[in-house]
Amino acid sequence: MIDASPRDHGPVTGLPLSFGRFTATFRLDGPLLLPPYTGSLFRGSFGWALMRAVCVTHTLDCPPCPLRDRCVYPWVFETPPPTGSRILRKYPAAPHPFVLIPPEGGRTIEGGRTIELGLTLFGRTVAWLPHFIFALERMGRAGLGGRRTTASLEAVDGWLDGHRHAVYAADERTLRSTEVFSERRVLPAIPPPAGEPILTQRVAIEILSPLRIRYQEHLTVKLDFHVLIRSLLRRLAHLSYFHCDGDPSHVAFREWIALAEQVRTVSSSLTWSDWTRYSSRQRTDMELGGVTGTAVFEGPLAPFVPWLRVGEVAHAGKGTSFGLGRYRMLDV
Repeated sequence: MIDASPRDHGPVTGLPLSFGRFTATFRLDGPLLLPPYTGSLFRGSFGWALMRAVCVTHTLDCPPCPLRDRCVYPWVFETPPPTGSRILRKYPAAPHPFVLIPPEGGRTIEGGRTIELGLTLFGRTVAWLPHFIFALERMGRAGLGGRRTTASLEAVDGWLDGHRHAVYAADERTLRSTEVFSERRVLPAIPPPAGEPILTQRVAIEILSPLRIRYQEHLTVKLDFHVLIRSLLRRLAHLSYFHCDGDPSHVAFREWIALAEQVRTVSSSLTWSDWTRYSSRQRTDMELGGVTGTAVFEGPLAPFVPWLRVGEVAHAGKGTSFGLGRYRMLDV
């Protein structure tokens, strides 16, 4: 939990968050039937391939492994809070340092066509991109979907300033430097002082994949702006702390939430989208539905724009490593 009690903020430097955005292109060897939501398919296949790509003991059993604290796989897919962590000490895992952007589902893609898988890495995880590329190649060779359709990884591109640049090409078997694709943002730690006038604005939030936010012990169906901001504050603060050397103790959580409560919902077309995935670890089906659609908000929104923009990259709510909670801001 994040401490939201008032505090003397003192000198504030902001909350840093760094990330790299990449897109992997695969060419299918045969037809691939995609389920309505493909996040589970690609996350499961990617995790399986990464574990087999980096496990030097070949036991594929992380808990008893003496190399667990130095291995890429458990840090990326299990992400235990490190020894001495000041937050989330009682939780089994910290936020995973990656987000997938899977292709659109509910369709069949014919053999010979290409599909793209987006991958966003946070903090120090950007340096591990070569491991992920190797795992993506292995994932394609092992096959995707129930019919195990094989695919060839053709290229991996990086995004910078809205432009796409080649990072890896399979025909050349060369990997270009990834450091240039690490973008850094510094989020404001405190909102404008109380009483300072803030221009009233409108913004539309289009939720592109099921958004799962738990508020007051229930998954929210009616998305108030302050509920979205609570989720973003928590998620981005944890990502910064665990992966980007940030210090959330300087963030005025209570003041940000109080300001967010002044923002009202103008209109909403949000609907609930059900999504079920099978967990091989828990050996059971898991319900992972959430809200999708568009909500328009009005109020003192300008101070929140940096948080909302970074949230477009990091997603919000639960299940972000599956690609859930993806949204974009729209002009109104």
